[in-house]
Amino acid sequence: MDEVTVERKPLATRNNANVSKLPMSSTKLPMSSSRLKRARSPDICEPVGKKTKVDHSSNDSLLNSSKRSVSSSSLTKAASSALKSNMKKTGSSTNLMKKPAAGPVTSRNIQTVAAARNARSQIKPIANTVARPKPTPSSSFSRPAQNLDSSVVSTGMPKKRPAWDLKGRLQDMETFVQKQALDSSSLQNKMSEYLGRIALLESTNQKLSGDVEEKEVATKHAGQSIQELRNKLSALEQQHQESKRKLLNDIEDLEFQKQTLERHKITLEGDLAASLKEISQLKMTVSELTSSQATLRAELECTKVQLTSAHKNIAERDDIILEKINIIRMRDESIQDYQMRERCHETERRKLHNTIQELKGNIRVFCRVRPLLGEEQLGNNGIINHINFPDMDSKIIELDKLADVSVNESMLSSKTARGVSKYEFTFDKVFKPESSQSEVFEEISQLVQSALDGYNVCIFAYGQTGSGKTFTMEGSLDTESQLGMIPRAVKQIFKTSSDLSSKGWQYVMQASMLEIYNETIRDLLGKARDEKLEIKMIKGDNDVHVPNLTIFEVNNEDQVLGLLRKASENRAVAETKCNEHSSRSHSVFQLRLTGTNNITGESCKGMLNLVDLAGSEKVKDSGSEGLRLNEANKINSSLSHLQSVFLALTKKDKHIPYRNSKLTHLLQNSLGGNSKTLMFVNVSPKEECFSESLTSLRFATTVNQCNIGTAQKKK
Repeated sequence: MDEVTVERKPLATRNNANVSKLPMSSTKLPMSSSRLKRARSPDICEPVGKKTKVDHSSNDSLLNSSKRSVSSSSLTKAASSALKSNMKKTGSSTNLMKKPAAGPVTSRNIQTVAAARNARSQIKPIANTVARPKPTPSSSFSRPAQNLDSSVVSTGMPKKRPAWDLKGRLQDMETFVQKQALDSSSLQNKMSEYLGRIALLESTNQKLSGDVEEKEVATKHAGQSIQELRNKLSALEQQHQESKRKLLNDIEDLEFQKQTLERHKITLEGDLAASLKEISQLKMTVSELTSSQATLRAELECTKVQLTSAHKNIAERDDIILEKINIIRMRDESIQDYQMRERCHETERRKLHNTIQELKGNIRVFCRVRPLLGEEQLGNNGIINHINFPDMDSKIIELDKLADVSVNESMLSSKTARGVSKYEFTFDKVFKPESSQSEVFEEISQLVQSALDGYNVCIFAYGQTGSGKTFTMEGSLDTESQLGMIPRAVKQIFKTSSDLSSKGWQYVMQASMLEIYNETIRDLLGKARDEKLEIKMIKGDNDVHVPNLTIFEVNNEDQVLGLLRKASENRAVAETKCNEHSSRSHSVFQLRLTGTNNITGESCKGMLNLVDLAGSEKVKDSGSEGLRLNEANKINSSLSHLQSVFLALTKKDKHIPYRNSKLTHLLQNSLGGNSKTLMFVNVSPKEECFSESLTSLRFATTVNQCNIGTAQKKK
């Protein structure tokens, strides 16, 4: 067993004169430089030994018990050393007032106490029969280690007195010394008790040592006998296991043979049962085959008769099929002939359609009067008094006003009771205010067909600001009934091209839209609107085109309507005194049509130009200033150049001033020569706009008198 050393703080220190002094906080005595915990000495409060079981039948227990014996001389020596140490501690308390010396507990004393403690711990297992005196509860030595420390630190000294109170401090020291003397006498009494116990333990130890030697000899002989018996038992067990293993192998072999024979037996029994069943089935089959043979013979005779009849029917059907094939071949030839005629009719229709359009005139003028809107109806109860439509064919329009001399319109000599004159104008068609968008488009739909046939077609709206030009050309894209000429023309083109696909025609359509603002071309469908665009002529074809203009290939009408919405958002619009939403630019929608017929090999190229002109206005009446004044001047200038072009065409001048403005230059191929042109002259119903309306109608009359010759189809 390892030695455990328990150190205890010293109760007092010794000086050079071997006088012990207690360290006091209230004096100037220095404390010891080192304090070592003492090993705990045995006392009566610690248990001497608990009861333990001693198994005399176990050899290991006997061997362990023999190791616990300790000589009585070592116990006596340890006890006496511990007693002397305690006596020295008690005697040292009388010299507390002397200067202490640094004298820690010596290692010899610590080793002595540790040896006594080890001896006591070795005696514990065999001391269960020794009576222990119960410790006195009031004894101050029940826990020596704690009481020794507390007597010095806690209770040994009273509360610290001032340095000048020497008498009080002396009294405290005397009280403490007296108490230590009482403790010393108590320790001496305890020491005598310990010596008695040690003597008793020595006698018990000697007795047990003799018993242990006898038990060791007996245990040694018993162990040898047990080992011999174990060896014999192991040999017998090995023989038994080997015999058992051989018998088990024989049993397994026999069981396997038995199972094999049983399986073979079951297989043979199954084969026998199957053979018997098969024999019975074969007997039944033979009887059935015998009966069915007779039936088959009868059926064979019947089948021969049916086969002969079927051959006759097949021959008849073959004749019918040949006849039907000949009929189908004749019908296919007729269909091809009809298709050929239909294609010829389509070609002839195009020619006749173009002839009709030429008879109507390659330049036509339609007049449309917009209805009164909102507050405009309040003055005249919704009636337009100064505009009349006298004929049933809707080709004449009359304006009532004071006499005004003019050579461009017929002025009736009769005067009304109000003393006003009538100005009468005749056009190809006049639309009243109540005319719908569909009625107007029905009159121009034939021109749209001419674009599919391979001709250049130009439809433009002319008139003063606020006369309904944009509504006529674009209308409301969100309402079916109010769609303008542009979306309706696109719908007709896609519908007609779909119908012509059955006749072999395939069309590629490309759409673009631009505006001419202050004589500058702007792309309404492109991203870079500030890019400068110019008009160029294509060599050879003399076609007009605008490089870098955004062109979309369109496949359905919804795609075109989306482009129109985008262009409408980008177009220049501003508010003037004459119109709250006045278009400040000319917008041009172009649809290029390229058609090919894979059957006939024909091809055609057409161009549809739908133009919404900016409104003409008098600068004095509009009150335009700054930017609006500049816009108005540019608009009036381009419209004036347009009038000059039509006047030159009417006079059949050799030089037509197309290049005087961007508008006429862009529409060069659509205004004269190889083109079909339709002009909408839009008239405002307001009486205060009479002068502007009269000017517009006079210009429309000039255009209506123009003849540009026969248009040629482009291939």
